[in-house]
Amino acid sequence: MGKSNRKKINAAVWIAFIAYAACLGDLLFFIPYRHTPNPANHNFIPFKTIRMYILYYRYFYFDIWFFNLFGNILMFMPYGWFLPFIFQRLRKGWKTGVLSFSTSAVAETIQGFFHVGGFDVDDILLNTFGGMMGYWAFAQMRKLAKKIKIEIWHSS
Repeated sequence: MGKSNRKKINAAVWIAFIAYAACLGDLLFFIPYRHTPNPANHNFIPFKTIRMYILYYRYFYFDIWFFNLFGNILMFMPYGWFLPFIFQRLRKGWKTGVLSFSTSAVAETIQGFFHVGGFDVDDILLNTFGGMMGYWAFAQMRKLAKKIKIEIWHSS
């Protein structure tokens, strides 16, 4: 792949990442239903919310159940894919995992502090898992690209 095409792809990925980050920020902080001043909406016990949704799934509407378990994972998968694609220094899985965890922890803390959603440690766990799933998808895509001899990004 020529240098010109690689630059175009990288620019498109940057634009997609910025659009994704804007949508993620809007989803995490600015959706009107998120304003919850009740401290009872906070969860500091790992796996408490996850366990509740798994054990009592039949008591929740499907969309509530699905979005609380899988929405957090799906929401951070692109993050885990974009980071190593854009930043060569993040092409180790543990680095993407640490950054996914840190970003999610900061977002949950801001939500709890400003009462735009409740702090939930399980959201951090699910978001981190989603970031790692995104990294896994990136790594598989990269392996396939090397196998068929396509170079989209600079080698690390």
